[in-house]
This record gives sequence, structure tokens and C-alpha cells, in this order.
Amino acid sequence: MDEATKRAYIRVRLDKAHSDLSNARNDLEHGFFRGAANRAYYAVFHTASAALLWSDIERAHHSGIQSAFGERLIKSGIIEPEYSTLYIEARKIREEQDYDLEAEPLAAEDTAQIVNNAERFVNRIERYLQQVGAI
Repeated sequence: MDEATKRAYIRVRLDKAHSDLSNARNDLEHGFFRGAANRAYYAVFHTASAALLWSDIERAHHSGIQSAFGERLIKSGIIEPEYSTLYIEARKIREEQDYDLEAEPLAAEDTAQIVNNAERFVNRIERYLQQVGAI
């Protein structure tokens, strides 16, 4: 893929991430905590996908993106380890809330933290992408 196309795809993924964050905040504000956690996770997912694309890494599954993010950006020291933890927690909570019929409903405070963590993740990865000239 040529660099212009790569930059355009990165922008699309980051736009999706920002839309997801906006939706997460809106859901949180209206008491839709499961929806907020879901959208917060997808903001993280799309942002991680954008960062990996800059390194010519694409994966078909959520587990592949998470694994590649850890290998390429965390283990290499490019991004701080706390962002791997934020990613893992966001995915775990999203999957519990979406698929586990016995999962405890999220509380407002916990959901607010999930959304705030997603926003931190997006901001940190966007700073990285700016530093490397991807955006």
C-alpha cells in the first residue's frame, strides 16, 4: 500500500475512534453504561489498528490487533505498558458486558473510568502517530 493510501486509512480509523468516543460519552451521559463501554473499547480498537497500519501490520481479528499492538508498540518500548493494560481491560469489559449473561451491570463511576481511559489511549496513540509523521 502506498503512503498516501496508508495515511488515508489511518485517518478513517482515527475518525471512527473519535466517533466512538463521542458515542461513548453520550451513552454514559444518558445512563447506557453497556453501550458506553462497548463504544469506548471500539475507540481503542480503531486507534490501535491505525497505529499498527503505520507499521504495515493488519490483522483480521480483535485478538490479533491486541497481540500485535503489544508486540509492536509495547514490547518494543514505543508506547508505555500502561496502554496495553488499558487495551486489555477495555476489551475484557466489553466482552463481559456484551456476551456474559451473568455479568454485573456497570456502575456510572466505573463506566466513566472506562471512557476516560479510552480517551487517554486515543490521545496517546495520536501523539505517537504525529511524532512519526503518520498524521
